[in-house]
Amino acid sequence: MAPRITETMIYDALKKVIDPELKHNIVELGFIQEMDIVDDYVHLEIQLTTPYCPFAENIVTQIKQAVASVPGVKRVEVERACMKES
Repeated sequence: MAPRITETMIYDALKKVIDPELKHNIVELGFIQEMDIVDDYVHLEIQLTTPYCPFAENIVTQIKQAVASVPGVKRVEVERACMKES
């Protein structure tokens, strides 16, 4: 049985994702707006510094990889708050 996934586990993994422009991790920068964990699924809502961040896709890819590395996580979804439909 896989360990229960906690927010602490996810935040610890996300601290390894560094914004290439600001040179700090995305947790310290406050990019994570919401986190939902349901069984082996993790959904994150993030807010980057600008809607047109040139590194957005790279950061999202790194977030998915970091979260997927947490034991028990099978599916990761990252939603950018600036891309939400109103």
